[in-house]
Amino acid sequence: MKHMFIASVLSVTALFAPVHNAQAQEAEYEMIGLFQSYLDLAEQFVDFTTEQEATVFLAIEGVAEIYEERGELAAAIPVLQEALAQYPDDLAVRNIIRFKLRDLYRDTGQADLALAELQAIIEENS
Repeated sequence: MKHMFIASVLSVTALFAPVHNAQAQEAEYEMIGLFQSYLDLAEQFVDFTTEQEATVFLAIEGVAEIYEERGELAAAIPVLQEALAQYPDDLAVRNIIRFKLRDLYRDTGQADLALAELQAIIEENS
């Protein structure tokens, strides 16, 4: 499956972005490497998550995506904070939520709160 995806990426890249020089070809290979890295990470995620964790992850990503499309990314933060409170004893789910909160804080210019989320992840997982 993974190899089929990479072959598809190569085919699409060859059709829409013909390589005209060595620098462009190097950039293409770098992009393919990034796709491969992403696929490797995705496989690890699937291997190490439960159905509940995967469901929470997808729901959280969906919430953030909808708020972002509406131009209200900051409005997703209280929604995720409330979700975090609903899982006081599930460390894996809390990690998923905290990582997304970190992203939201960073993307809304709240670097101190993003760092605080990372610190909370470290403390909760120690």
